Amino acid sequence: MRNCFKLRVAVLGAVLALSAIVLAQTAPQSGTAKPDSKPQGFNPHDLAGVWNPAPYMQPKNEPPVTFGMQAAPNDVLPPFNPAGKAKYETNLKFIAAGDVLDCDPYGTARNFFTPRPFEILLTHDRLLQHFEYYDNWREIWTDGRKIPADAEPDYMGYSIGRWAGDTFIVDSAAYNGKQFLSWSGLPQSESMRQTERWQRINPDTLRILFTFDDPKFYAKPWTITAFYKLKKDWVLDAHPCTLSELKEYDDKLNHADKLPGRDYKP
Repeated sequence: MRNCFKLRVAVLGAVLALSAIVLAQTAPQSGTAKPDSKPQGFNPHDLAGVWNPAPYMQPKNEPPVTFGMQAAPNDVLPPFNPAGKAKYETNLKFIAAGDVLDCDPYGTARNFFTPRPFEILLTHDRLLQHFEYYDNWREIWTDGRKIPADAEPDYMGYSIGRWAGDTFIVDSAAYNGKQFLSWSGLPQSESMRQTERWQRINPDTLRILFTFDDPKFYAKPWTITAFYKLKKDWVLDAHPCTLSELKEYDDKLNHADKLPGRDYKP
């Protein structure tokens, strides 16, 4: 009996000693980083969800995207060429004259810069964006295709996406040039190419760096940064633009059918 008891004590001692060694080897050492410092459950490649603009986070030294607001006199402006400056000034007069509330899609850039959220849905061959404003949809192909040379010009353009590390890169072209880049009237032509670099920098923040390359209106490519916050358990209040809404809008302003169109001349 005594020998059995001694054997049990010896085994218990060996187990405790081995546990101490394992703990010493696996515990983080002083002054060294933990193996994984990212919050649990945070996957930077998971972009699904509803994202709401956070304009207060935009850098101050960039042209403002003015989420639904007109540009202020001291705002930084993009590098217009003479044609772009003239077009921008015409657009400002167009906006001041009343602008037209029509049902044309806003295009990718202006949709991003509305003061309304959008939802991201992931499928096996594309990423879908559902914009709350005017119930607009955009598809970004992720199956490795290129932008077709004969792509039909469209309000939303033609977009392809790929991953480079934790950055989702989107290239877009084939725009029809019938929309503004922003609510403030920044011009866009059919020759524009738009590049976006998406990064989910923490569980509830999406940062997108936009680069606009449009030699018809700008002297060189230029960039802006926009931030979006995840809205958990949020359902889009999306609704399409309708002719009845246009009539109601005109009636409220008491100048039905008298607003300038896209062919407005100063």
